[in-house]
Amino acid sequence: MTKRPEGLLTAPAPGAARRIALNLLDAATAARQRLTDADDAEALHDFRVAMRRLRSTLRAYETQVDAVVPAKLRRRLRDLARATGEARDVEVQISWLERRRDELPPGRRAGVSWLLARLGQRRERAYRDIRERIAPKFDRLARRLRRALGSAPAPDATLPASLASFIAQLLEDQGTDLERRLALIRSPANHAEAHAARIRVKRARYLLEPIVREAAPAAPVLRRLKHVQQLLGDLHDLQVVIARLGDAAAEAAAERTRRLHELAVGGDRGATPRGPRPATSGLLALARVARATQERLFRRLVSRRVTHSLPSDLATLAAELRPPAPIAAPRAARAHLPLPARYTHRARV
Repeated sequence: MTKRPEGLLTAPAPGAARRIALNLLDAATAARQRLTDADDAEALHDFRVAMRRLRSTLRAYETQVDAVVPAKLRRRLRDLARATGEARDVEVQISWLERRRDELPPGRRAGVSWLLARLGQRRERAYRDIRERIAPKFDRLARRLRRALGSAPAPDATLPASLASFIAQLLEDQGTDLERRLALIRSPANHAEAHAARIRVKRARYLLEPIVREAAPAAPVLRRLKHVQQLLGDLHDLQVVIARLGDAAAEAAAERTRRLHELAVGGDRGATPRGPRPATSGLLALARVARATQERLFRRLVSRRVTHSLPSDLATLAAELRPPAPIAAPRAARAHLPLPARYTHRARV
């Protein structure tokens, strides 16, 4: 579990942002070191999540860390985080197929077993790529990020005085953007809109997690963010599964047709072609199941009050986090302050 730095909200925003980023970098480095343990089934998952959190944090606090973390390093982290997405997608597809396979009659499971075998091979290749190519690149990048985040930039009076001020500003912007994104999700077919809304929800969640112990009002909002993110994530994952099932059905049909052709030109007319039959393999049946599940999730998403209230919850939390405005000086004290240049004796005359 990621350790949360304490005393962040009242700290200057640039320094607090660097502390949060360094803490997440520690978590990613620790997960990366666990990749060498073949028995650690959670190492790859933790490594991917830690990199995503770090990338999201550097993106959110870009104006605070830009002076010490150049854009080139942030782009490299983005590329590495994206490169781990294939492993995650394949894991989701395998998990869903394994749960749903038993719902089919035994005679219609051959295609599912065929697809699971292919996905298992893709997962192994993705895992090997993470261990052999992505992990060493992360090691080099982590060293550069640690040096960058450990350096202190020159003070900038134009930046917010505290992390709380900056987070409040971000939450207001994210709430407005999220409201617009959610309004665009009008049917299960709005895949891109739902995915964009999920990204916004995830960014708000990552923003609140380091400060939830210091800001009690953030805890219920964080729980609602996780709930909506789960619904949007399940919608996205089902869309990926549906697309994969369609591709697999086409591949199975092409493979079977090639075998039929080989038998036809080979002269062995009595032989039976191997491989799943597209009409009876269960792939298309599971695609219909995935589509029906997706529609139920969509109805649940649009009917839940938590979904509609989330943008206003972020705005309310922003108002609670924002430090109170400084009290104006008394009238008697202000009388002794120097007047602006436009209030000259000539102007008064």
